[in-house]
Amino acid sequence: NMRKRLPIWADEATQKTLRQRFGYTFEQVPGTLYKPILEMNNMTGPVSITGDGGTVTLSPFLVDHGPIQSNGFRIEGLVYLPDISDMNDTAWDMVQSLDIWIIDALRREPHPTHSHLAKTLQWIERAAPKHAVLTNMHNDLDYATVCAETPDYITAAYDGMQIRLPA
Repeated sequence: NMRKRLPIWADEATQKTLRQRFGYTFEQVPGTLYKPILEMNNMTGPVSITGDGGTVTLSPFLVDHGPIQSNGFRIEGLVYLPDISDMNDTAWDMVQSLDIWIIDALRREPHPTHSHLAKTLQWIERAAPKHAVLTNMHNDLDYATVCAETPDYITAAYDGMQIRLPA
């Protein structure tokens, strides 16, 4: 139903930022015709979402993203960490026994708020997931070059990529 608001989930800090920057997507601004399209849901722990493909449970956890924190997510045997500068103890606990780890690798040089390629590859080696997908890559990281430089179980993300979790 296109008239139904799209449900989203966010922790308190993220909700505040979203409402400041995109308040019009949650509440109608007086004098405008733009209807709100998002429905905010509070994320204080694991969230189960049911759709056509079944139910998926996302388990959020906080990671360092430079001077602030961002959310990473564990979804069964997959962890998604697109905005991370350093791994804390909670993050290391969450990346154990993974099928797939989607992980930030912004560029070759260190960056204050994102992991760089060498650091990410060290983390992948330590966690030993079955597969790893490098994401959030800047345009100075060439897809083919990165894939040629990394083991077969590590690949660079690309637009339109589809990932299937083991059954």
